[in-house]
Formats: sequence, structure tokens, C-alpha cells
Amino acid sequence: MKAIAFCPAHITGFFMVCLDEDYKKTGSKGAGLNLSLGSIAEVEKAEKFCLKGNIGNGIVTKSAIAYLTNETFKIKIRNELPISQGFGISASSSLAACIAIASLLNMPHEKALEAVHMAEIKNKCGLGDAVAEFIGGVEIRREPGIKGRIEKIECKEKIILAIVGKAIETKKILGNEKKIERINEIGEECLKEFIANPSLENFFDLSLKFSFETGIANEKMKKILNEANRIGKASMAMLGNSIFALYSQEMKKFLSKFEIYECFIDNYGARTLATFFP
Repeated sequence: MKAIAFCPAHITGFFMVCLDEDYKKTGSKGAGLNLSLGSIAEVEKAEKFCLKGNIGNGIVTKSAIAYLTNETFKIKIRNELPISQGFGISASSSLAACIAIASLLNMPHEKALEAVHMAEIKNKCGLGDAVAEFIGGVEIRREPGIKGRIEKIECKEKIILAIVGKAIETKKILGNEKKIERINEIGEECLKEFIANPSLENFFDLSLKFSFETGIANEKMKKILNEANRIGKASMAMLGNSIFALYSQEMKKFLSKFEIYECFIDNYGARTLATFFP
């Protein structure tokens, strides 16, 4: 038996940290968008567990699979974007693998989502990526957690991504209490403003505001973003040293000094691509 699954990468524009003793209710409120680039997982039954791919230490994936099932699989993951650059790759690689496993075991995909969400919270690697990646589109996370209130907006715009600095470890930001207080204050403002005007242009504007006013964007990032916004709409991916922008030839030319990727907004979310049964 073999299954192949895809999960979109995800960019958070602004957020609020929402902690709870119950990990299922822990997560984040805010907004983000899903990308046509992401993670592809090939999974097949095996006598011994094996995990390969460009996934770093793979701690979230291993933890999620252990939560989901005791059965053993051979898993190969290909990530189309770098890790620790604000693209939700620890979640997307884990969700792709777990959805493929769920398909083979005839389990609801929601079980795969639960496993990845719990693994992300446990390992302090993310708060809302898995839930967002599960549904796709541009999402508004009104309430946190696996069963939190989420609204989806479908968009087809082309996006360009640029890596402008070294990777950021999510847990370093989420472990700073003063930083979280500021994040939650500005995040709440941005969420209210986006709910009042849920356009893609406003999402970019509020994401820019969030990155500047929380102090997450350093001086180098601010300079690049100021220049980029003279051309079009651009902001900083949370939490990474990377930029996402509405695509144009002029924007591509400006960002081409960095490592760039071109993609579209993915409206479908995490999904099984194929299953093979003997």
C-alpha cells in the first residue's frame, strides 16, 4: 500500500498567541495565506519505520506520526521551500505525511490534523499553521485551536517569495513573554481591522504594520520592505527572514538579488494526491 499527499506551505501575516492547558485549544488568532508550493509526502507500509527528506531533524513529523498510529511506514518527504523561514514547513511536511497515512488506514483526515497540531504545540514549533494549511486559501483565524473558528477567502493571485536572511527559530520568539505581549496587542488591532475589510491588499498592509510595530522586523528587513512597497504590496513572513509580495515583473526584478520562489495562493488545502493498493 502506498499514498502520496500534498500540503501547502503557509504564511502568517499577523497573529496573537493563545495558550491553554488543553493543547487542542492552544493556537493562534490572526490571518495568513496558503501557497501552491509546499510539502509532498510518499508513504508506504513497512516492517521498520523510516523517514527521509529535506526536513531538518523531523521532530514534529515523528511526534505527529507517533500520536496518529503505532503502525510503521516508510516515508519520503520533499519540501519545496526552506525550513524556519516563516513558511510553516514543519507543519506542512508533517501534515502531508499524516494525511497520506490516514488515507492508507482509512482514517478521517481530521485525525491527521489533530496529530500535527498537537505535535507542533508540544515541540513549540508553531501555533496555527497546521489548521490553516488544512483548509487552504487566505484564512482568518477568529478562534484558536483545532476546532477554532476559521473563515476562508479564496484568491488566485500570484505570489513571489524572497529569502533575505538567516533562518529564525520559532521557539525563540514564542519563549519571550514581553515579545508575546506586544505581538498580542498589535495582533488584536490587525485582526479587528482585517475582519472589517478582508481584502488581500488590506492583508498585506496590516501584515506590514504588524512586522514593524511588534519589532519583529529588523532594520535590514524594514529597509527592504520600504523599498518593496514603493513597487507593490509586500510584507514579512511570520516568523522568518523572508518576504512575500504580490507578483509583478518589477517586484521580481527588485527581489532577484535574493533567493526567490514564485507560486500562487492555494485554495484547496492539504489533500491526498493518489493511493495505490495491491
